[in-house]
Amino acid sequence: MKVCLVQSGGFAGAIKRCEVDTDTLDQPDAEQLQRLVNDSGLDKSSTAFNDQARDLNQYEITIEDEAKAICLTFDEHNVPTSARQLLGFLKQRAKPGKL
Repeated sequence: MKVCLVQSGGFAGAIKRCEVDTDTLDQPDAEQLQRLVNDSGLDKSSTAFNDQARDLNQYEITIEDEAKAICLTFDEHNVPTSARQLLGFLKQRAKPGKL
């Protein structure tokens, strides 16, 4: 399973990215990622933004496995509660990048 994060926006407009793959992570991290994805309840593509807040961080998470790929896009006010730990895991690994 591959999980990608693109974090953009915010006041400075900085971009951060990460891509993690359970095939290349060490076993404890791969198991943690799998658990976080399962616990997140994210199982279909969706978008959620607050139209009144333009300077919020925006997150795009793409989850790919053998069966399907989903893409979720939301701002920091609309992060699903069940996905906060997954987002934290990904943000710890994010590095400055480009769109």
